[in-house]
Amino acid sequence: MTARLDECEIPELDLGAGRTLGRSIHRADLFGPGKTAQIARLVVAIQRAMGASPGTPPASVKDAAVEARRAGSDVVESVRELLRKPALVMDYDEYLSDLRTPIVRALADRDAFPLNVPPGVTQLDEGLTRSWVQRIRRYDDLIAPALVPLKLIAMYGSQTHEQELTRTMQIIATPPPPDISSDIFTVAHEYPAALMTYALVLGALAKQNYSMLRAATADVQMSLPGHERVPFILTSGSQSIVGIDRWRVPGTVLCLEDDGAMPTSEEIDELLQARGGRRLTPVSDHLFTVLAPLYQQHFASDADYAGAFDQAEVLLDAISEDARAQTERFYGPHGGYGRYTWRHRHSDRGPETVLLEEVRAQGAGWTPLLAGLFGGSSERAIAALEAVATMAVHVRERTY
Repeated sequence: MTARLDECEIPELDLGAGRTLGRSIHRADLFGPGKTAQIARLVVAIQRAMGASPGTPPASVKDAAVEARRAGSDVVESVRELLRKPALVMDYDEYLSDLRTPIVRALADRDAFPLNVPPGVTQLDEGLTRSWVQRIRRYDDLIAPALVPLKLIAMYGSQTHEQELTRTMQIIATPPPPDISSDIFTVAHEYPAALMTYALVLGALAKQNYSMLRAATADVQMSLPGHERVPFILTSGSQSIVGIDRWRVPGTVLCLEDDGAMPTSEEIDELLQARGGRRLTPVSDHLFTVLAPLYQQHFASDADYAGAFDQAEVLLDAISEDARAQTERFYGPHGGYGRYTWRHRHSDRGPETVLLEEVRAQGAGWTPLLAGLFGGSSERAIAALEAVATMAVHVRERTY
């Protein structure tokens, strides 16, 4: 942002790629009657640039979080009752079935969620970009009622609750039929499962409940052509939902809206023509914003929440790398490699390094291993985190 300390003209300095200082950069006027508000706006912009402050979450998710904090919340009390009493496992299974059924039914509705672009559309343009953004927001609203129950199950669930949670994630993550061609809406259809996975992993980490984390990730298996069964986490990630290069434009517009901006047609065209800055991890950034209302209360600050989110993504990538090492002839992309890659690009001890040091120091006593992650093997965990660290360095050097 350009910061003006007094009334003055901003020179039209060329910033490259068709951008100028006066026309292409947001401005903060740190003087006059609006000085205090503008300073606050600048601080928020800096925090968001550092990745420590989430944007504005969907109203549906915010409302669900507020309702959960209300004394005597029906949702919280129902889940609490089911988790407290292991004898109610049949009721718990039925509860999860009832929770996922409307989601599964909606996702299977091809009128509501078509998997192909409209006939005649052959390239990414403003119309397709805005349609994609609206699609993701509709997914957010669809999953919102399930987020609080999933959070509580991940935080407080026990061994008797693992199987049905795994089954729920397998059903949600089931890929479209093989006769559906792959395009921008087909891969976007992975987003609901990704949102639910992130919600579960953050919940499990908040209470160090690694057995439920395993049930929500490594245990979720799906069938792929040429393979018997592979973990869902191996086939999907925040990056796979948007792809690379100009396909990051829809995700960038989504994040700009999260930050309170409403990109104009001209601004979207600049993004499409690579004259504007595209987000490098837009789905990861959006998930960080979406889940903030559910988890900010569990952390002392936005920075602590951001750190927990980084740890969640590193673990997801490590579980994916471990699954790759245990699976024959799988040549798909490597994990999500989300916002932690750019947030720690100038750090000698990124979150992947911290976790790697932990497992090396603690060996077989590392808590995630005791819950069955990485097959309980410290060697597998170290190999997976080393692969994540190597890939993170590669991503940072190549991209940032």
